[in-house]
Amino acid sequence: MMSRRRSLSAAENLDQDDATGVAESLQDDFIGLIAIFDRQLAAGSAVGGDSCTKIADARAAAQRGLSLARELAELLRTIP
Repeated sequence: MMSRRRSLSAAENLDQDDATGVAESLQDDFIGLIAIFDRQLAAGSAVGGDSCTKIADARAAAQRGLSLARELAELLRTIP
């Protein structure tokens, strides 16, 4: 696991294009996760009730992550 100091240092070395690319990559990852969770929820009869609840919670968290990644990408595009 990367230490906070090391990750801050790595973040400082990113230029704006790299940072925007990272945010866009995160968006793609969250979109993929949401699709996986949607498929699992659609097969809900094969998954127990408690598992469906946990998958739905994970999907909601991935949706929040996607929203934040989109906001970050948009913010990065506005920085001169």
